[in-house]
Amino acid sequence: MIISCSEEILTDVDNTDPVKPIDLPALEVSINKINLPFGGMTTDDISRTFYDISGTFIYSNNDAVFAYFPGVAEWDPGQSGSALNVTPVSSQVLIKEDSLWNFHKTDHNLQAWGMRNFEILGSEVIIEDGNEIGSDASGWIGDVYIGQIMGNGDISWKLVNEIDEMGFFHGTCAGDLNNDGLTDVGVTPGIGHSGINIFLQNSNGNFTRNDEILNYEGSTPFTLDFSDLDGDGIDEIITADYGGGNIPDEDDHEIRIYKFDNSTEKFELHFQINEPNAYDWGLGATSIKVNDFTNDGIMDIAVAREDLEYHGFEVWRGTGNAQFELIFSSPTWTSNEMQFREFSVFDANQDGNIDILLRPFHYGTLYRNSENCWWNVYDCNGVKLNNLIWLNDGSGNFNYYNEEELLIEGILVDSFHPYLYDGNLYFVGTFYNDVGGDRLQMIDVKVNF
Repeated sequence: MIISCSEEILTDVDNTDPVKPIDLPALEVSINKINLPFGGMTTDDISRTFYDISGTFIYSNNDAVFAYFPGVAEWDPGQSGSALNVTPVSSQVLIKEDSLWNFHKTDHNLQAWGMRNFEILGSEVIIEDGNEIGSDASGWIGDVYIGQIMGNGDISWKLVNEIDEMGFFHGTCAGDLNNDGLTDVGVTPGIGHSGINIFLQNSNGNFTRNDEILNYEGSTPFTLDFSDLDGDGIDEIITADYGGGNIPDEDDHEIRIYKFDNSTEKFELHFQINEPNAYDWGLGATSIKVNDFTNDGIMDIAVAREDLEYHGFEVWRGTGNAQFELIFSSPTWTSNEMQFREFSVFDANQDGNIDILLRPFHYGTLYRNSENCWWNVYDCNGVKLNNLIWLNDGSGNFNYYNEEELLIEGILVDSFHPYLYDGNLYFVGTFYNDVGGDRLQMIDVKVNF
């Protein structure tokens, strides 16, 4: 079924029913329900897994598009005991066929408690398990994996850490730290919640932990990234602080750049800057993305930030020699306005500029069509997508898409994941509550700029 951006959804279709496209100026919305071979998963397991924001990623292979939903175990912040006593959940993979999403496979090789962040480098996926289960944060420990996307769209997973090297892996990244052509992995706040862990890949494909290669001081961040900022073949290590408070101070909204020093054979602090006035509230970083947002051939940095009450993102322009200056920060959104789990970056409207696409979470009024509809999708009266799409004017300045209203009334969806396919911006969403037996409702939205 295709609906306009203003037509209320009154009926549903099964995945076996034909879909009749209708030419619409703003949005093309396809909805279908699919039956899943759950493989022993409970209804709650399925609901949690397809509700997830942070770990879900979209990837393409051989002209096909896949959506990977890592398993999410029962999350109870008040429970006692180790989170390892909770059984991890298998992951689910969907495939897009024409305009509809259908079941591809259950991946029992990646069982998770709650993946937090990921990075895709070519045909490799690096993803880590935050495992934020239980009231005792010291029990939040999981693994980090590297996966190779295969020709049929399946992913072959390999454990990066050893069994005794599990940690609180909230932030993850990958790159080449020693110019050997092999993918190395970084995670934080790490083993014992006390630092950044570096895993260097060996020629046999295994990894060796070498935290000592980074001379890091200060509080442990929740996010980091690797990128060759100066073109010397060795990635720099980029971190952003996780601080915050109701009154921003001089230590808030920081980034640091660590560069390899041949004399010490370690990554040493190369550049550090803070911008306390980037937001109206002190926010902590949850994700870093490196790209050329200003089209000057120099890499820039985008950072997603959060607090329990506020959210935002910022862009730092590279000025050369792996140094940066703040050029943009978003509004300081309250939780009742906009909550998002990090973001994606790509050229959404194909104008040659890299844009920022937010991944919405919960029920803020800039995403939902109704106020105060927390935890009740039925009361939210659908979604609006304008404030999820932040378009770059080419100078690193961003504005949300406001040329026409991207409104879908009456739709039942928990969250949307943006992706680019065949030069077009899409969002894929799911809903698994009272939609008819053990069936998952899939929503695919194409944005026609």
